[in-house]
Amino acid sequence: MRRIWQNRSGSGFPLTVAIVLAVLLVSCALYEYLRLTIITAGVRDAVQSAITSVATENYSNVYPGLRQSYSGGFSRSSNKWAEQISTGDIYSQLAETLGLVEESDQYVKRTANQFEYSLSRLTVTILNAPFAPNDPNSIRQFTAHAKIHIKVPLSFGWGHLPPLEADLPIQAVYRPRFSK
Repeated sequence: MRRIWQNRSGSGFPLTVAIVLAVLLVSCALYEYLRLTIITAGVRDAVQSAITSVATENYSNVYPGLRQSYSGGFSRSSNKWAEQISTGDIYSQLAETLGLVEESDQYVKRTANQFEYSLSRLTVTILNAPFAPNDPNSIRQFTAHAKIHIKVPLSFGWGHLPPLEADLPIQAVYRPRFSK
């Protein structure tokens, strides 16, 4: 390598061009990785905010149990406690937060009429806290699990690389602000 570097015969020009192209290629790959990371982190944060909002909307269901030292979503009707939880409308909150448009079976984000990413296959599972547990210190909290599929086309590779497709798991747990 040293011999090539010290050679002054003018053959260093192709090597310089090759090094510059390699640095540009690595830089483009690094910027694409950063773009994908920023998009997925933004979507994850928005979905987490939306399911936290759903958990908060269940506050009126959770609160009566919380007064009795439990944080589950239950309501009392006709001398019985019944589970009462709601999954809310997460897609509409995501559409409002991220500026998504519904197209067929997915929600799409477009920037200047260019497809940026799409979200689909949202599943939400709400785990209610048990009713009247024996040991309230070791119970499962009111928890919302969500999973959403994201698809982001790559702007690197001149359209020859497949898009990024992943399922993002997200979780939100209800915790009372003032507890023991």
